[in-house]
Amino acid sequence: DLMSAPVRRIDEILALPDSVDEFKAQEVPPSDDDSWLYNGEEELNSALMERQKEMEFYDLKHKSKGKEKKGQTTGSNADEFDPSDVVKSMRAFVDTVSSYEGAEAPDD
Repeated sequence: DLMSAPVRRIDEILALPDSVDEFKAQEVPPSDDDSWLYNGEEELNSALMERQKEMEFYDLKHKSKGKEKKGQTTGSNADEFDPSDVVKSMRAFVDTVSSYEGAEAPDD
């Protein structure tokens, strides 16, 4: 059975005899450098500000286009954002069944 092969292999590995003495002679490698976690704040803030400016420019550009077309469109505004729609789609995704091949997104 294809699905039980990994489980059998894990059981085989766990059944192998281990001894603390086998590991005493081995050296533990030194820890990795964590400085990248703490030194990148300026770079991150700079990149975030750059993206924010791009988003503001995009919004400004589309708002001016929207004002030009406002007289032409009727009905509801397509740019309106409804958070409940996001919640519904996330709930539908979470409720789907997934397997080792991944989850399939719900059809909208």
